[in-house]
Amino acid sequence: MKQKQPSMFNYNRTRRYIPILWFFVSFLLSLISGIFLFGHGVFDGLSAAITSTGLDSMRSQLITALMLTAGSALTGALFTHRKSGGMVGASIVFVLGYLVAFIQTELVPVTDAGGHIEPLQTNVLYNTCFIMVALAILSALIGAAVGSALYEILLYQPYQVIRALWQRFTLRDIAARDTAAMHLQARLYQWHLERWVAIIVMLGLFFLASQSGNLFIISPEADIHGAPKLNSIAANVPSFGTTKVVEMQSILMKTRRLFEIYLPPTYNTPAGKNKRYPTAYLLHGSPGKVTDWVLAGRAAESADALIDTKKIPELIMVMPDGNGAPGTTSEWGNSGNNKQPLEDFVSKELVKYVDQHYRTIPDAAHRAIGGLSMGGFGAMNIAIHHPDVFHSVIALGGYYNATGPIWGHSITYRQYNSPIIQIVRTPQAKTLQIFLGDATEDKLYYPGALKFAATLKKLGIKYTFVREPGGHSWKVWGDELYEGLEWVNWGPIHNAPQAIHKP
Repeated sequence: MKQKQPSMFNYNRTRRYIPILWFFVSFLLSLISGIFLFGHGVFDGLSAAITSTGLDSMRSQLITALMLTAGSALTGALFTHRKSGGMVGASIVFVLGYLVAFIQTELVPVTDAGGHIEPLQTNVLYNTCFIMVALAILSALIGAAVGSALYEILLYQPYQVIRALWQRFTLRDIAARDTAAMHLQARLYQWHLERWVAIIVMLGLFFLASQSGNLFIISPEADIHGAPKLNSIAANVPSFGTTKVVEMQSILMKTRRLFEIYLPPTYNTPAGKNKRYPTAYLLHGSPGKVTDWVLAGRAAESADALIDTKKIPELIMVMPDGNGAPGTTSEWGNSGNNKQPLEDFVSKELVKYVDQHYRTIPDAAHRAIGGLSMGGFGAMNIAIHHPDVFHSVIALGGYYNATGPIWGHSITYRQYNSPIIQIVRTPQAKTLQIFLGDATEDKLYYPGALKFAATLKKLGIKYTFVREPGGHSWKVWGDELYEGLEWVNWGPIHNAPQAIHKP
């Protein structure tokens, strides 16, 4: 009686299900590890560590979620050498562990610093979620690739030994080369199809991820809530001001410079043709650009709301470019080598240009300067050096000692550009109106703000210090700018026309 031989067809049928089995094992491993990693102990601890570097909690939580997503996928691929299962499991964990909570947070009604409702922009929320999912999948891909590489380094050889032993005791006489070749050909066709689909999907993910800059530079909730609805301040007058980017030739900087300007609602109307307006100069941080205060700091929205509710007079806001030579921060100062006179550009050339080309009230009493982070430092430094140009200064999240290579090696020059030192040496600075704003969780800069405030108090200089919970973030700076603009004493407003060149 013939002994029944193992069927090649049964063996191939079994082999067909092995990749599916390993996919699910990888999926479950990444899912289980993800549930652990996204637990409060690990997630909160890592998020707090990232926040301690100076980032706000919103950006820290997003970065933490992406890192843990990569870790979940790594675990799934490490023990199975299957990247796809780990990626799918990790992506699901990201959605359940982070994205759902983020959406729930954004659905809660939001108000600006003045208490006005900021309407939810559903299309922006959807787009933000798609970008976040793309980032999560790419993070999972990176984690799975690392896990797969570690598998080949650490586990491949032991696995091959175990596999050889298994085949030695279970497969004794298998030979059907034609059938095997047919299955191999089908497998190669499937390989090409899968890889082409993967390439198309990856291109789509990279396209979405390329639009994620504002999630990290500004905040994951950037632009999800729109501008409050306002009433017109008068008949036939728009509720909102206008913004545009202007280019000017700078003799001091020996190049063309950009600035963004906000013109109030009546500026371009018949009712405003004979009006003149106070001016606020707002300096961005580092890295930064001219549009930061409008796009991220909601400066135009704050001005619109304050003007509409008659809390401040209509004003012009000027937001210049503070970037200097590539590879170093400008600190909004005159460099030690005299090649980059950015302070003189702002305090002299830019102010003169704006006063000549726009209907400003050209005196210090109606001119303020403010900024955030590096711009907060720059605003205070420039105001102390030029109290005859700027009567009010708003420093948000700033620092008060000169840092960085821009100043050169002279200790005396660094002291001259350190507000906490120079304000003691400048009696004229005691006339400044000073508004300080900071976040209580901003561990890098909040202690310096407290020390500067103590110095002002010791000198008998009046100041206002506003503190908010949060980190080094646009949400804090936007709210504090709103309060700062309302705080400034803009002085009497003159409406008599003067001969100037209009844009």
